[in-house]
Amino acid sequence: MDRRAQRGQAFVEFALLAPALLLFALLTVDVGRAYWESIDGAGAARAGVRMGIISDTADIGGAVRDEPNTGIPNSVPAWGNEGPGTAWGTCTTASATCGDPNGCASTSFSAGQIACFAIRSCTLTSGDFGSCSSYGAWGFRPVSGSGHALEVRVVIKFRAVTPALSQIAGAASGGTIYLQQSAIGDELYF
Repeated sequence: MDRRAQRGQAFVEFALLAPALLLFALLTVDVGRAYWESIDGAGAARAGVRMGIISDTADIGGAVRDEPNTGIPNSVPAWGNEGPGTAWGTCTTASATCGDPNGCASTSFSAGQIACFAIRSCTLTSGDFGSCSSYGAWGFRPVSGSGHALEVRVVIKFRAVTPALSQIAGAASGGTIYLQQSAIGDELYF
């Protein structure tokens, strides 16, 4: 085979493999972005649980949104109805709605909202210890007394950039994936 034919063959092979390699590289970046956002959600959920464990009047919503290691801005456009200064976003009393009362379902997100949090109490199997045996309604903090724990759920709306990941996420959802992270605190100090 002469040199010209070898160069032509190399060009054809490159033309066939380049789209697959580019797709693989972009898909790797997209999955990495989703993983990073998932870590942000987990940190925010843990921060909310930490604040809820401290007292029954600590602001769980502020702790979730103020988590220093998260890239989600503490603003009403980012958090929607659970943003700073909103009725659901300020969680200092057990009687007020705290977080999204729907548990941050995909229908809870407004147009530009990228994050949501919800809290609920659960009853522990062995008094102040054990695992959650039953759960309360979303949007309410635990009340004083034994046998209660706190769950904080953070959901992040992630839009895939890579067409392949958009197809995996589903064409009906427009390539949107809802990344959900939860944390449970079972040693409430109040």
